[in-house]
Amino acid sequence: MSRKGVAGLRLRAWALALAALAVGTVLPAPAMRADDGAQRATRLSFVEGQVRIAQGSQLLADPALQNTPLFEGTQVLTSEDGRAELQLDDGSVIRVSPNSSLTLSVLRSGDAEIDLESGLAYFELHSEGAAGQIQVRFGDSVVTASGFTVMRVNLDNPPGELAVFSGNAHLERGNTLQLDLHGGESVALNGADPSQSNVVEIIEPDSWDAWNSDRDQALMSAETARTGAANSMPDKNNPAWNDLDANGNWYDVPSQGFVWSPYDAANPGWDPYGNGHWMWTPSFGYIWISGDPWGYMPFQCGAWSFYNDFGWGWAPGMCQPWWGGNGGWLYNIGFAPGGYRPPRRPIAGPPRRPIPLPVNGRLHAVANPVVAVNRRPPGGTVNLAVRNRSAIATINGNRVQPMHPVVTRPLYDGSTGGYVNSPSRSAYSGARTQGMQSPASGDVSGTAHPTSAPPRAPAPASAPAPARPAASQHPPVYNRPAPTAPPAAPPASRAASESGGGSHASGGSAHH
Repeated sequence: MSRKGVAGLRLRAWALALAALAVGTVLPAPAMRADDGAQRATRLSFVEGQVRIAQGSQLLADPALQNTPLFEGTQVLTSEDGRAELQLDDGSVIRVSPNSSLTLSVLRSGDAEIDLESGLAYFELHSEGAAGQIQVRFGDSVVTASGFTVMRVNLDNPPGELAVFSGNAHLERGNTLQLDLHGGESVALNGADPSQSNVVEIIEPDSWDAWNSDRDQALMSAETARTGAANSMPDKNNPAWNDLDANGNWYDVPSQGFVWSPYDAANPGWDPYGNGHWMWTPSFGYIWISGDPWGYMPFQCGAWSFYNDFGWGWAPGMCQPWWGGNGGWLYNIGFAPGGYRPPRRPIAGPPRRPIPLPVNGRLHAVANPVVAVNRRPPGGTVNLAVRNRSAIATINGNRVQPMHPVVTRPLYDGSTGGYVNSPSRSAYSGARTQGMQSPASGDVSGTAHPTSAPPRAPAPASAPAPARPAASQHPPVYNRPAPTAPPAAPPASRAASESGGGSHASGGSAHH
């Protein structure tokens, strides 16, 4: 069978194996299994500072690695300078601020249950009713989102506080309390009497709102380059597709379908498995974590192949993640240049001695170490000219023009603190702001925050909850301050409490 004929079968796993026999090195075919509905993964899309990953009684990675797939039961822990972002395959986003602990308790089919054990976290949830219910648990409370909902959960002051920036959320606290909150509302739960609460139509700004806003803008910036190549994929809302559009070219190859190639692959000798880490997991042993910023989706499904006149390209094909069945991890390389060998996968041994894990103090056994891989040569090793990323390319005998963005994506609107006509994050302006203004008074009750947020001061224990506005009053709305506005210095009474570091409640500090 010719190589061109095999490519015409859209790189299905069995066809790729036959092609490899004819033209190059034989490698294991990608795992293309029927989805049993039980396995689902979340991507660790952003890591800054000290972040750890644990599962069960085992510490998996310290520090955590960007692009790590997180499965059911995985715990993400941040230290005083640690921040993390998780992206679900339905487009939902979770952000964990410093000194926090969060566990993916249930992650299968369309359902997800997330437990916030400590600290503060943001949730942008795309919950689609019974077919895709997402619940967030904190303390003795559980929140169920409805539709596109954006909210902030703070456990620094138990039993916790909930702020709903956009959408709708239903809160239950055992059998004693049930509340429905809508965009612009917040509630501080009562520790002395679980049946009591105080819902207000105001959201007090938090110093980490600015970081959450910055991350939203980064995601929206990546969406502006989207070509639409992933629109036919089952998980087309997964933000990981945007990384491919922003860091490489898509080609619509006749008789084959879409092929993506990163900009770096234009250099001779580039290797898809040349930069990354091996990380041990309880369910699958060692799995590959790419070191490239875009390196999540192309290593979970589809197939990498080498084309003589082009170089390395990746095709989603019958895109089914390797964790979708009951098997384990496999290289997803269809055919490669002669003599190519992927990096050697380590053999997992028994977990090592237990150690105390910070934050919650439990003993966790140290699993096998994370193994770094760096085998990309400084120069080319393949007789292939450096490719012009914007020029017509020859793929499998076809001359193909790179795809371009097909829709102008909405950009951040600084005057309103939100996005205009965004299909994925429509009308959300709450956590994208750094101040809060009442149209009735015009007073700004918050100030602009720097990218690295200052410590948050604890609320006085005796301070009464703000009164709910009268029905005739307009609820406060968010407006983003002018970019040139400098951050206001904290009052003298707050400055002393913010200088010490520690947890959120005691003024945990952020580091550059």
